[in-house]
Amino acid sequence: MNGVVTTLSGYAGGSTVAPTYRSIGDHSETVLVEFDPRLISYEQLLEVFWDSHDPSAEPYLTQYRNAVFYTSEKQRQAAEDSRQTLQKRLGRPVRTAIEPAGIFTPAEDYHQKYYLQRVEALMAELRERYPELQQLFRSTAAARLNGYLGCNGDPASFGADLRSVGLPAELERDAR
Repeated sequence: MNGVVTTLSGYAGGSTVAPTYRSIGDHSETVLVEFDPRLISYEQLLEVFWDSHDPSAEPYLTQYRNAVFYTSEKQRQAAEDSRQTLQKRLGRPVRTAIEPAGIFTPAEDYHQKYYLQRVEALMAELRERYPELQQLFRSTAAARLNGYLGCNGDPASFGADLRSVGLPAELERDAR
């Protein structure tokens, strides 16, 4: 998605110090999305978010609940407005929480870029460019490739996007 700079899996919305997958406490699993507001708006990201889950679902565990975590009053208002619009359109309650982000804690390495980590050729190529694993996980290249591999993105532009992040287009066949 043009405008998304990077993504990172992690934990937010709780008070537990240093949450982990095995000791998550009152946090929720979440994805941090860093974006360029000149290329994509927060409102556009909210549209993708609402379309990516069942917003009327009852949360059954704090760890897996649906939530929007905002970092400013402007984001909070946009999230509230979009939730109201969605609720009117659906004609049923939207149960997705809207809360302040608080502290974001990155998840363990094995939770990062899950789809990408399963394609050895792409990972090997990226490891040459990003020797530090955390650099790789926070890179725009990894975010885009992981998105494509998770079936989010236009397959027709996959090769062009590979080239735009400095990777050879022939890696496209390794990703299939």
